[in-house]
Amino acid sequence: MNWSNRLRTCCIVFIFSLAALVGACGSVEESPTGPTPVDAPQPTTPPAPAPQPAPAPAPTPTPAPSGPASFSVTVTPNPVPWSSEPVPNCTLANRWHYDQIVENTGERRVTVSDREDFFDGVKVSTRSGLGIVLEPGAETSIRTRWCSATNSEHRAQTNWVGTDDAGAPVTVTGAAVRLLPRS
Repeated sequence: MNWSNRLRTCCIVFIFSLAALVGACGSVEESPTGPTPVDAPQPTTPPAPAPQPAPAPAPTPTPAPSGPASFSVTVTPNPVPWSSEPVPNCTLANRWHYDQIVENTGERRVTVSDREDFFDGVKVSTRSGLGIVLEPGAETSIRTRWCSATNSEHRAQTNWVGTDDAGAPVTVTGAAVRLLPRS
């Protein structure tokens, strides 16, 4: 394959991957906000004496998670069979569809913010500002689509970056995904 065809294929994959990613990301919920503190009026009479016997002490608050943050990504299926299902905005004959399941496997809330997509070892897209927030144990599924002009086996990969609720970086190098040719 000459360089101009390879460049054209990479550009097309990038454009369609970006379009697919825009519609494939999980929803982002805004964080709830607490009430705004208001100055309470000062009492004009002395407070009443404490009741006898004194009430039981308040429960001890649960400490914030102090364990490490982590998340994992699994691909289903892998290897990915060739598909006749269309890829939005792509007229190329060779197409693949799979899900990437992003799961928070750590003890802290994680916000997944960035991803890098690779096709046959070439970085074809970078996306920032994803805002996928995952509580410990939570997961989300991201539909991933590729298309290519060549009917041959390809490799795809997505690397992920996020931060935990303490601001520490968390990264995941995605699995190599085999995209099988049409049989």
